[in-house]
Amino acid sequence: MSYYVDDYMENLYTAHTSAFDIDKIGGEGDFKKFSEGMGKAYLSCLGEMPKPCPLDVKIVSETPCDGYTRLKIEYTADENFRAPAYILVPEGGAKRAVVALAGHGYGVADIVGLDAHGKEKPAGADPGYQKNFAVELAKRGFVVAAPELFGFGELMLAPKEGRPNEGSSCYMLTTQLFMYGKTMAGLRVWQAQRMFEYLSGRGDVDVSRIGCMGISGGGLVSSFFAAYNQKVKACVVSGYFCTFKDSIMGIHHCIDNFVPGLLQYGEMAELFALICPRPLLMESGTGDTIFPIGAVKSSYAKLSALYNRLGAKDSIAIDIFEGEHQISGAVAYDFLAERL
Repeated sequence: MSYYVDDYMENLYTAHTSAFDIDKIGGEGDFKKFSEGMGKAYLSCLGEMPKPCPLDVKIVSETPCDGYTRLKIEYTADENFRAPAYILVPEGGAKRAVVALAGHGYGVADIVGLDAHGKEKPAGADPGYQKNFAVELAKRGFVVAAPELFGFGELMLAPKEGRPNEGSSCYMLTTQLFMYGKTMAGLRVWQAQRMFEYLSGRGDVDVSRIGCMGISGGGLVSSFFAAYNQKVKACVVSGYFCTFKDSIMGIHHCIDNFVPGLLQYGEMAELFALICPRPLLMESGTGDTIFPIGAVKSSYAKLSALYNRLGAKDSIAIDIFEGEHQISGAVAYDFLAERL
């Protein structure tokens, strides 16, 4: 016997009306009202954020690499919570910088040229879906700050009976954070904010030339962070931009993608509109099975139309490439170089 649960959930989506719709934004006045309202609502959905406190950065290690130096640091992410991050500094330094945000896998080590055991990846090794993109940025002259995101790599819960090891601690941490009125998205956005603060305090970085880039779960953090911090100059989002309905609500995804109440205020295009008119690039593979390309294109059409109406059509772009869920890089690195 079927009780039509699928129909019920479909009807919930089609019957609901979001508080904000970028199709109704006609010009600068409308956009200002939208940004104030949607921005306030978005922050409420992120839940309680950590309170500012000193970064108290300590260098753990310093490793010369090919064309850059890799630092491992510790910093204060929240009261009584220290966290690791990698800082890649190109030879000769640089004025521009990027906060690099890893997706699901064995942690931030994957994007800074290290294997799951913290050893250098051998030459010719499979770069995986994240393509060592933090290293690629450093080799192109960016100072890169890459935090270990809460729930990944070194920031996983300790093994314990009844606590399954699924390659991350996303489920246990997200559900517990919900109980405190916090969200995983909010905590990870805050980690990105701490990296922004770190970069801003470096004497070799121009505060007006800091961007962000992320893939998959890191793409969520990259976009959410750029929406949170209006000082982020440019943003690249790989393997995430779509619609909520056709991605996390239509296909099995990690629980860390879910933010309670967010759909009440808008779809993904409305969230990304908080980045407008700043430079924004999306990467999407035609064979990405968890962020379907059809919904990517329809959502992009809606968002790019807003950029166009606001006179910022040259600030938004999309790299649709033949491939699966992975970094492309064909446009992204040059995009950031030009905009930063």
